[in-house]
Amino acid sequence: MAMLSLQAKSTDKIVAGISIFENGIALAIVDHSKRKPILNHAHFYPCSGAEQSTLLSELSKEYKLYNIACNLILYSNEYQFHQIEAPDVPKHELSSALRWQIKDLIDFHIDDAVIDKIELPSHNPVSQGKHSLLVVACRQSLIQNHVDLLHTANCNLVSIDIAALAARNIVNHTTTMDNSSVGLLNLWDDRAKISVFLNHDLYINRSSSIGIQSLSFVSEDNTDSQSILDSLTLELQRTFDYYESHSRQAAISHLYILSNGQSLPHIAQLIEARLGIDCSIIEPADFITSAESMSDTVTSNCMMAIGGALRMEY
Repeated sequence: MAMLSLQAKSTDKIVAGISIFENGIALAIVDHSKRKPILNHAHFYPCSGAEQSTLLSELSKEYKLYNIACNLILYSNEYQFHQIEAPDVPKHELSSALRWQIKDLIDFHIDDAVIDKIELPSHNPVSQGKHSLLVVACRQSLIQNHVDLLHTANCNLVSIDIAALAARNIVNHTTTMDNSSVGLLNLWDDRAKISVFLNHDLYINRSSSIGIQSLSFVSEDNTDSQSILDSLTLELQRTFDYYESHSRQAAISHLYILSNGQSLPHIAQLIEARLGIDCSIIEPADFITSAESMSDTVTSNCMMAIGGALRMEY
């Protein structure tokens, strides 16, 4: 049975990140042999579901994915995230207790669930003195389909990650502000994820129904369209207020915006004016160097694959 491996560490020098979408496959390859990672490849390959196996096999042969560490990254609607109070049970009973706790929180049957957890640090500012866990739940059938696809294509699958942690890898390479709390708005076509990070740790990961498609209509000239942005800003503010009101750490110092599709360069300035904190769009050049031999440009839907390929030991 396929299992999530959210905390595994890698010491491989060449790492591939792979995301499988309904309409294509994203592949990124990062060289970690230098002090600063080098992006050797990042591209989204459109294909239908029926073409995925053939395409992956071709990519495996072309980029020798059978010989390098491959991390599969689940995108944001392939899993569910819940923060819960850790059950007070012996370690050997924790897995069963977690399944019982989240069975009514997920929208599919617990018998089809693969469960993993992220231990929050003991100083977690949103735990209110309690030991909290971030629990990830994914359909076992979906995981198994992805794993079978990668194994059939002869890819050297070493871990299965989630978009929230792939995004964390990008943020960690973008900022050097240790001991600072930063926010991330991770945008997808029809949704977004609002996260808070402190150092290398993820503390909050909330969902929003406002994504790239909605924000693409927002402009400085059209005041009616800005109600969408006002709603998103309110969600951001509430998330940050919740974090800060329970925090013994610094307030949010910066909001990073990551787009997994259409570029929205004007959004950062508009959000910054409303939130009153620094906001900036993350571009690949901000966190990684592209290899000279990389002839193709980074295409949309590649960001999480790049984040997965950035995964190394901290």
